[in-house]
Amino acid sequence: MKIFLVIFLFIFPFLSNASAFSLESGLYHLEWAYGPNDNYKTIAGIVGNIDEVDGVYYLKNKIDDQSNDEIYIAINKGSGAVFFKHEEIEGGPTIGWANIQLNDNVILIDAPTTKNFYDNTDGDGDRDIKYKVGVKFSGNKKAKKTSEIAPIEILKNDVFKIDCSEYFKSNEEHGGKEKKNDPMEDYSSSVLLSNDGLCNSILNKNNKVEVLKGWMLFKRVS
Repeated sequence: MKIFLVIFLFIFPFLSNASAFSLESGLYHLEWAYGPNDNYKTIAGIVGNIDEVDGVYYLKNKIDDQSNDEIYIAINKGSGAVFFKHEEIEGGPTIGWANIQLNDNVILIDAPTTKNFYDNTDGDGDRDIKYKVGVKFSGNKKAKKTSEIAPIEILKNDVFKIDCSEYFKSNEEHGGKEKKNDPMEDYSSSVLLSNDGLCNSILNKNNKVEVLKGWMLFKRVS
């Protein structure tokens, strides 16, 4: 009995953190999904598609009907970084990055560094502007250390889920019990929210059920 207790006490700390670190290291890209975990469908147009050339991934300004909201998460064991792009009401998208930590079934996102997509460029006449995912850049950063708490559910060792309802419960300053989507609010310093996209999509009652009842799906792409 004593031997069993010693073995249990030895492996328990590992088991308690196994779910967070069971994700394979690599780069994950956001899709929007709808349905049960074991039989979901991905919904096009809610978030941006992948832009990849020769194994390099880029953030570009989408000027067609595709969403301008996009998120990549680079994971290396228990830490990493997130790179994102948000649609804005005017003036071009916001792009940003933030360091992250994985703690059990939660991703802790530091306050992001952000800038306008066209900062230090020739402006909106340049359609070839692109930012390499994984490269951090200078910009604006809020003073607070932790910006967001993202509860995750691991579906496979290279696939995980973020449920927006759980996200709102974990981030009182981003809605809490009084959920709202304020078109006049600046969401540029939040990774998982944009003006009418990402997790805020489930707050717009005019959206179709696949959006209102949908969730964030992250798949490893490299």
